[in-house]
Amino acid sequence: MPAQSNLSLEIQDTLHNKKALKIKDCKLWLADLAKKESIITIRLVSEKDSSELNVQYRNINKPTNVLSFLIDDAPLMGDLVLCHPIVKAEARQQKKKIIAHYAHLVIHGYLHLLGYDHENDIEAKKMEATEIKVLRKLGYPNPYTSNIIK
Repeated sequence: MPAQSNLSLEIQDTLHNKKALKIKDCKLWLADLAKKESIITIRLVSEKDSSELNVQYRNINKPTNVLSFLIDDAPLMGDLVLCHPIVKAEARQQKKKIIAHYAHLVIHGYLHLLGYDHENDIEAKKMEATEIKVLRKLGYPNPYTSNIIK
């Protein structure tokens, strides 16, 4: 059982009447990773909003599935911005349930807040191994091999 954490989580979803993500699911996904105290906001956005943020903060002119913004690290405070249309399209393309893809991206985004990155092969392998381990424990398949079409 993971150490007791104080994970404060808010979900802002202006795209759906019925929310696409639930706080209890996100807390479960992050339970083994969460630092003692974390204050996280997860925001579901449109492709337009994602693209604008991606241009402003990464100088990349297109929407992306997840963006992570670290605000502070004591306590860990940050925002995860998920582009629902991209997440939905990727899940469909990769033939996986959208909830499994959301779990992966929330974990991926939180790892970025913890300082993980994938700028080189060594960092990418470390980050992917952590994602795979957490997802496996939650009953989700390896996101890097479960969508390979044979």
